Amino acid sequence: MNRSSPKPTASSPDWLIRQFETSKLSPGWIGLGLAIAYPIFVWFVHMIADAALGPLALPFSPGRFAGSVMVNGALFGLILTGHARLYLGAVSDLQELRPVLPGDDADLTRLMRELPNLSLRVRWIVTAAGMLGGLAVATLDPTLRDLYSHMARSDPRYVVYLAQNMVFGALGTRLFATEVHMTRAYARLGERVEVDLLDLSKVFIFAQKGLRSVLIWVLISSAFSMFWVLDSAGEANIFLPLAVLVLVIVALVGPTLGIHRSIRAAKAKELALLSEAIRVERTVALAPRRGGAHPEDARLGNLIQYQSFIKSLREWPFDLSIASRSFLLIVLGAGSWLGGALVERLLNLLLD
Repeated sequence: MNRSSPKPTASSPDWLIRQFETSKLSPGWIGLGLAIAYPIFVWFVHMIADAALGPLALPFSPGRFAGSVMVNGALFGLILTGHARLYLGAVSDLQELRPVLPGDDADLTRLMRELPNLSLRVRWIVTAAGMLGGLAVATLDPTLRDLYSHMARSDPRYVVYLAQNMVFGALGTRLFATEVHMTRAYARLGERVEVDLLDLSKVFIFAQKGLRSVLIWVLISSAFSMFWVLDSAGEANIFLPLAVLVLVIVALVGPTLGIHRSIRAAKAKELALLSEAIRVERTVALAPRRGGAHPEDARLGNLIQYQSFIKSLREWPFDLSIASRSFLLIVLGAGSWLGGALVERLLNLLLD
């Protein structure tokens, strides 16, 4: 591979991701705009429906309804931004890994299209499954069904409620499927990396990918925990904290499995060569010889020192910074759920 040529690029085949990829704005600003636009759209629909059909008698306070709409807006922005961050981060990672990957620029361009993206067939299947799942939760979850049962099925506000859950189901399922796909792809990619035991700086890219995923899922789950504060969480939410905890651990460790095996194999090969070289130098050093300084004595000592250095190399691409940040993010995510549940319980006690 020509290391001095321009970095290869590849456009995402996913229409949603291309909107982030081609925009001059960062994904964060786009996500913020979507988070603001969503509540405006919902309130506009309710305003038109109220004028045409009359005000809706909500079974909960207007403040609680407004809070739920804003949380949904935050989730809408976070899920789309998280998806874009996963893709753009993977493309950047591949460009950084270019010097230690086999193949030429065409191989790297192909990787940029395959590693961060689901196939068209899988995208359609996952989207359809997510929409059906969102519809099922909206209509079958007892808590949500009771909250919106007062609406007529032809009411545009109810249609927006169903459409909202279907869209969130589709986007969330696609993000989850992309996470699973990329975790497996990074693990396989790590087995192809040409490991240089004297320069392991590139291997930390695999751990940084895991850290990126942890941040995305913790932010999404923390926003979701606000439904508990607003006392509008569905019963299915009970299982979400455990599911997210398992997901972030897998997303953190999974991408590093392949590079871990590559580092371990490279260490074993290097140590085998060193052991043979040390045996040869030991035989020379122990052979009868005249007094005075002998170069082989220094070579034997250097080989033993180098052997100790190779043995001391870590086989997992985690340093203290990545490990501590990952732990902190997981703790903050769990704390947001516990805090949301505690606030919900205290509010119920105060209002009862």
